[in-house]
Formats: sequence, C-alpha cells, structure tokens
Amino acid sequence: TEALAHGDMGLAVAALAPASVASALSLWGDGEQQSTYLPALVGEDIPAAALALHEPRALFDPSRPTTVARRDGGDYVLAGVKALVPLAEEARLLIVGAQIEARGPGLFLLETNGTGVLVKPTPGMGVRAAGTGEVLLQDVRVPAGALLGEGEPAIYAECVRRARLAWCALSVGTAQAVLDYVIPYVNDRVAFGEPISHRQAVAFAISDIAIELEGMRLATLRAASRADTGLEFAREVAVARTLCAEKGARIGSEGVQLLGGHGYVTEHPVERWYRDLQAVGVFEGALLV
Repeated sequence: TEALAHGDMGLAVAALAPASVASALSLWGDGEQQSTYLPALVGEDIPAAALALHEPRALFDPSRPTTVARRDGGDYVLAGVKALVPLAEEARLLIVGAQIEARGPGLFLLETNGTGVLVKPTPGMGVRAAGTGEVLLQDVRVPAGALLGEGEPAIYAECVRRARLAWCALSVGTAQAVLDYVIPYVNDRVAFGEPISHRQAVAFAISDIAIELEGMRLATLRAASRADTGLEFAREVAVARTLCAEKGARIGSEGVQLLGGHGYVTEHPVERWYRDLQAVGVFEGALLV
C-alpha cells in the first residue's frame, strides 16, 4: 500500500479496493461466502469491488452508522446512504456497514445489480483517480447469508481499525513521495546565488518532514505487526492514525510551500499530494488490510 501510494494515492485506492473485499472475506467470511466471491477476486479478470463504511454527514462516527438493516423474514433490508465509496460506479460487489436492529453495527455483502441501489459520482478534492461516489440504498433486500462474520459488532470494529491502518499506509507512501521530490528540488533551485537548501528555514523544514515521516512509518508498522500476530491493536491504530492524519497533512502543505509558486501549479505533483493527504483524516473505510 505504501509503495503504490508513492506513485499516486488515488490510483492506489482504486487498485486496492477489490483486494480489501477479498481481505474481509478471508478474515470473516464463511465457507459459502468465500467459495461464491473469492475465486473471481483472485482471478485474472478481477471485478470492481469496495468497502463502504463512510456516510455523508458532518462528524461521522463509523461506530454509529445511520444506514440500517432490519430483519424481514429470512432476509435483511438495507436503507441509507454510503459516501466516498471508491469505484462506486463500476463496483459489482460492496461490503456495506449498517446498524442491525437491536444488535449493533455489522457488515453485509451487497451485489450492486439488485433493485434499489443508486449510485452518484462525487469526486472530491483529492484521490480523484479512485472514482469515489455515493451509494443510495433504497430498501435493498439481501439474504441472511450476506451478513459477514455473523454480524458481530467486534468484527465491525476490527474492520474500522484495519481500514484506518490502510489509510495510514497510504499517508506514509504519499508523504515519502513528497520528501523524495522536494530534496532534489531545493538542492537544484538557486536563488540569490546559492541553492535554497542552504537556507536554514528550508533545511529545517526538510528535516522536520523526514523526522515526522519516520514516526508515521514506525507507528503504522507497529500497528500492522500487532494486527498480523493476532494481538490487540486498537491503541496502536489510534496513535498511527492521529500521526498520519495530522503530520501527513502538514507534510503535504510543507511540500507546496517549499516549491513556492511552483508548488501551486499542476506542472509539479506536490499540489496533488497536498490534496490527497487531506483525505487521510476524512475517509472512513474504503480499504482494508
């Protein structure tokens, strides 16, 4: 994830979204769910798929989704709106977060070709290559077998944590791209008879980026390591996300400032990285590790 984000965060999100669905099925899917969907997700012609947790409201709390799932006979009926869903217009399979009546939040497998699924593209300030959009669920009926992990709220909480960890990795990769770009720029850019990297303000700004980036990377790797070994990692994800959201946004801004007027124009990629890094503290879901 970090390596892909070093190239383009939006393309990384688009490329990794189907893998996120495969990861969720591997972690929490039962035998029938895995046999139904995993072969296509690991084949040659991988269908578009994504995780849909976010909702279009201020101060969204992923632990309290307003999208609801009510039981109706042997089925569930989903109603609500999911936002910032990558590959929204192309996705054939979504994993949707919804509040299950009298149980708490859970995850549902949703094939988008069903009745009542409406999609509207909503490109944001950054990660535009991800093709984000809103998905409106108008009393969409899914079988009880679409419920992932038997609807355990603990599995939903783990999904949120792993999704936040994925965004941390994206932040680290994009921030590294900023650092790798600005160092040769400030060394080559000459003003008042010398490279601007000779100015203390510039040199200290570069050093701060490198220091903050190292902290972001180590916090992310620590959380990922604990997740991989089956240890509790909620605290570690919270620390990593705070670092990556705040410091990542600052690194994006510093990258623009260090290029001066060049940082504002699309001739250089730092303005795109600046916009992309703002997403880390905003998006909930979309990817999963």
